Amino acid sequence: MQFLRLITIMEDLKNRLKLLENDLKKLENHLKKGLATGTKKDWEHILHQTRKIEELAISQLTILRIQDKKTT
Repeated sequence: MQFLRLITIMEDLKNRLKLLENDLKKLENHLKKGLATGTKKDWEHILHQTRKIEELAISQLTILRIQDKKTT
């Protein structure tokens, strides 16, 4: 059960990283065309994706710390 949960978390993380990468490429293309560095909405979306990735990482670190305490 725990293994399946970890696989799901990793898939979610990979998907969020891919979305973030796509958003950053979009902004890079704007820069190459000499356009503004993106809209407010573009940056809010990037911020949202970054926060979700951070939340996943924090939750996994918390789980690892709890597991470490149980084994010591």
